[in-house]
Amino acid sequence: MDKLYFWLTLKAIKGLGERSIKKLYTFYKDPKLVLESHEKELEQVVGKEKAFRIKNRELSFDPQEVLKQVEREGIKYLTLDDENYPKLLKSIEDPPPVLFYRGQIKELPFVAVVGTRKPEYYSVSFTKDLIKQLIGMSFGIVSGGARGIDLLSHKYAVEFGGYTVCVLGFGILNMPKHLEFLLSKGSAVISEFLPTEPPSDYTFPRRNRIISGMSQAVFIVEAGINSGALITAEYAYKQKRPVYAHIGVGKSDRWDGCAKLINEGKAKFFRNAQETLLNTKMLTKSDGILNLLTSPKTFDELIEISGLPATELLRILTEYELSGKVVKMGAYYRLL
Repeated sequence: MDKLYFWLTLKAIKGLGERSIKKLYTFYKDPKLVLESHEKELEQVVGKEKAFRIKNRELSFDPQEVLKQVEREGIKYLTLDDENYPKLLKSIEDPPPVLFYRGQIKELPFVAVVGTRKPEYYSVSFTKDLIKQLIGMSFGIVSGGARGIDLLSHKYAVEFGGYTVCVLGFGILNMPKHLEFLLSKGSAVISEFLPTEPPSDYTFPRRNRIISGMSQAVFIVEAGINSGALITAEYAYKQKRPVYAHIGVGKSDRWDGCAKLINEGKAKFFRNAQETLLNTKMLTKSDGILNLLTSPKTFDELIEISGLPATELLRILTEYELSGKVVKMGAYYRLL
């Protein structure tokens, strides 16, 4: 039987949340083995009540019907044991056991860019510059697809020839038409919810943990005190992902949410991506080195900033020297 069936069955067990499913997967390494295990053994992993529900198949939906729907609609999916399942997302305490998607899933380092649904013109321009920098640094962009900063992040990502992932707060079959351009540009739209599940007060906040969970860092461009972007920031903080918040016009309450995060120590202020990320170890190995050399640096400085082993850094620099992209002048490397 299709392995998706077993994952869907686990997902369908009443009261068995993502944390418990991850515990079971970590212990058994196979959803089928979970479903076939003795109740007493299951109790040792998730407790008596959840073990009873697993053995008695107390389900909130019919996995077989969802499986048929996935096959009928040609919906792609990833399960927690798939090699292509986003590695950072898998590391959080409550990763989705199943991700449904349209488009192409690529293995890239990701950062999230989120913000208000009704941005100021200043923030529109700022977002464009930010995305251009991030794409130039070889990051993929993750956001939530909502009109405003999220949608602008996706649009600018493909405009600059980059890759972006849109995380939906409802089922994949409810994807709005204004997001179809992402699929034509080789990007992806994903969702953990059942294909026809409608949006609700629960689904939108819940999907935000995926946005932050996939990302090496979260950038918040503009967010008021009640902005949904703050939920993403809270998830990122709990997941120990760096959060960066911008404050564009200090006297405006449009950035009160950003100021709150910074004042609480949950985010750092940022002006631009390069200034922020060049002092971290989040840069991709090769393209990241080129970005580091926007100003000349010594070999030791490059090791300290990039975090790469000396042998790996030397290999990259040698390749760039041979290809005419980088030149060494005295103790310093610089771009040609």
